[in-house]
Amino acid sequence: MNPLTTLRVASVQLQHKANDKDYNLAKIHQFIEMAASEKVNLLVFPEMCITGYWHVPKLPAQQVYALSEKTG
Repeated sequence: MNPLTTLRVASVQLQHKANDKDYNLAKIHQFIEMAASEKVNLLVFPEMCITGYWHVPKLPAQQVYALSEKTG
C-alpha cells in the first residue's frame, strides 16, 4: 500500500431500536450503501448499535444522572 494513499473515513450516529436486530441491521445496511456510494474506505458504527443497551432502561433516571455527574 502506498503510504500516501488517501483513506476516506466516516462515522455513523443512528437511533437504534433496542432488541430489534432486524430494524437495526436494515438501518446499518442503508448507511453502508450510502458510504459505498461516497467511496468510504472505513465506516465506524456505535457500539451496541445492533442490539442496543438492554440494561440501561432498568436504571432509574436518578442513577443515570448520578453517573453522568461523576464522569462529567
